[in-house]
Amino acid sequence: MAEPNWRALLAYEDVELQRPATPDAVERVEAALGTVLPAELRALYLVSDGVYHRSGHWFVIWPLADVLQRNSDGWVGWESSGRRHLIGFGDDGTGDPFCVPRDGGAGVLIWHPIGQEAIRLADTLQGFWIGLNSGTITT
Repeated sequence: MAEPNWRALLAYEDVELQRPATPDAVERVEAALGTVLPAELRALYLVSDGVYHRSGHWFVIWPLADVLQRNSDGWVGWESSGRRHLIGFGDDGTGDPFCVPRDGGAGVLIWHPIGQEAIRLADTLQGFWIGLNSGTITT
């Protein structure tokens, strides 16, 4: 499967792209978290280090610094065996994080901390982004 054209996919009116992350920055976050981000997510960060939703005033896709901070200590107290298998990379604007499997497996999930459960939203990051922006994926 060809890598998504993130620059084109992220071109929504209400979205503000950030400066691209460097490959070194991505690798530092991966090393600190003890994981490798899925190829689609790595490619997205190399286009934009986070994706800001203008009208909602939040980062739908967190900047790498937030990925590191929120996965290192930001969810203390919400930790469970299910959560430990996920890497958060953004959220729905209410605080429920969007996640990918820590083991590099496919899929995008949303973690509901109160219920301590992850719900699969899409099989790919590209499918997730398209669905989120078209309204076919709701959280």
